[in-house]
Amino acid sequence: MVRTGLGIVLLSFLGLACGKTSEDRSAGGAHEAGGNTGGNGSASGGSTAGGGTHGGLAGDGSFDELSSVDLAGGPIYTRVQRLTNRQWENAVRDILRLQKAPGLAAGFTAPITGITAFDNNEQLLFVDQRRFTDFESGAEAVAALATGSPEALAALYTGDDAAGFVRAFGRRAFRRPLSGDEESKYQEIFALGERLYGSGFANGAALVIRAMLESPYFLYRTELGPAGDPLSAYELASKLSFWLLGTTPSDALLDTAAAGKLVDSDALVTTARQMLEDPRAVVVMRDFHGQLLHVSSLQDISTFDVNVYDRAITPELVLASNAFFDRVFAENHGLLELLTSNQAYVGPGLAPLYGVTAPTTALELRDVGASRAGYFMQVPFLMRWSTFGQPNSIQRGLQLEAAMLCGPPRPPPPEIPPLLPLATGQTNRERVTSSNSSCGGGCHRFFDPLGFAFENFDGLGRVRELDNGFPVDTTGSYPLAEGSVSFNDGKDLMKTLAGSTQVHTCYSKQVTSYALGRDLVESDRALLESLAKVSRSQSLKEIILALVRDPAFRTRKAGQP
Repeated sequence: MVRTGLGIVLLSFLGLACGKTSEDRSAGGAHEAGGNTGGNGSASGGSTAGGGTHGGLAGDGSFDELSSVDLAGGPIYTRVQRLTNRQWENAVRDILRLQKAPGLAAGFTAPITGITAFDNNEQLLFVDQRRFTDFESGAEAVAALATGSPEALAALYTGDDAAGFVRAFGRRAFRRPLSGDEESKYQEIFALGERLYGSGFANGAALVIRAMLESPYFLYRTELGPAGDPLSAYELASKLSFWLLGTTPSDALLDTAAAGKLVDSDALVTTARQMLEDPRAVVVMRDFHGQLLHVSSLQDISTFDVNVYDRAITPELVLASNAFFDRVFAENHGLLELLTSNQAYVGPGLAPLYGVTAPTTALELRDVGASRAGYFMQVPFLMRWSTFGQPNSIQRGLQLEAAMLCGPPRPPPPEIPPLLPLATGQTNRERVTSSNSSCGGGCHRFFDPLGFAFENFDGLGRVRELDNGFPVDTTGSYPLAEGSVSFNDGKDLMKTLAGSTQVHTCYSKQVTSYALGRDLVESDRALLESLAKVSRSQSLKEIILALVRDPAFRTRKAGQP
């Protein structure tokens, strides 16, 4: 079988530079420079969830400046966007027609976290030596799977001619027809495989698979047209499929692109609408919400140092969160449901914390009471942002502001003094306020009140009326873009946020950043405000369709922020 290390020889044979296409060296170089910057953890515009401009408190206690969705990102506007590890995994499964995903991407080098909101951001998708080795060894492994048995080879290609195989597989791998020159070169590689490893269709096919899966034309999704020009039908097919389904375009979608139909905006929207009903779209949107709200970090609760905490509940926290996000998307809901629903998924471990009877099945959708509204008042979120059984009001407020208000990046100070234990006669809110005042935490004036809105939930997410023997205080205020607002408690806050233009603009920013795979900037504001109007009364699916319909999705944008 083909040995690791042949990849560089194959790329040289084909005249392709590692990580850059031969016809886009200059644009690829810009991507490479930006990607390496991101890889070193110093990329510009690398906020975790967006930004906002805030003032301080005026002398009378009111806010002297309103917030807004800040768009101070640092996009690279790359012309060649590398596939994510998940997209690679799904793509090789589908183009090789494997029975299941090979499971190799789990061992690939993971993207660096904390630089951007989402791991499909262009700043993270660089290729260094470790990642080159990942893709090279991955290509070798899947080539062996696809050609290791007559059944697997027959599923991949039913003929026995090198030219036909190169043409058919090349179209799936590169997501476009091969040029005549490419067909000739890959037929030569097919022949080389038979010379190196013995005559037989499997040996030639295996080497072609290796070479194509290590090619930039497979590893990168391209948008090579001049700035302002429409993307080609094949580029649109790839962009739409990788975004909404998490995988390469199907043969049928490539046929549609070949017919030139996708360049029509109505046809593109129709195709997107069909994709949104595919179960794979639910998985992609689960990943979007999961990254936005840090669902994977629920696993960190396993170190929760509270005697009444049952560590067996940890998987249920993830499952319940994902089930909620799946329902919001699949049942054609949107941000309003995410913020205000009084229903949550409950399993045997969560039921006592919600004060409801345990379900007979693993998870059931339940009404969890009038005191709760939306995901931010469900047990998983509340429990995640707690410390030693006490509400972590600072983190609850920070996470809400970052995800739903697109507040500014809040880098922690060099030294963060730990909160002191609760004093006699002191509530958690008083302790946090006292500690933040002593360290001069001006920023806390903005996000702490958001966290205090959830003071009626303890560290396990259970409803409480008293804190250290005193009534909880859930009141607060926040300087929304449309005006400073006051709220009485979490439910009041969620209702206010659900009606806020800033919040719907922020959510549209999150969706768009995930869709386009880049930071957003001031020139994107008009698009986001347009999408926010959709978000106020319609579903997440309709926001997606509105974005697909917009020229921002269908044209190659480049230039100054």
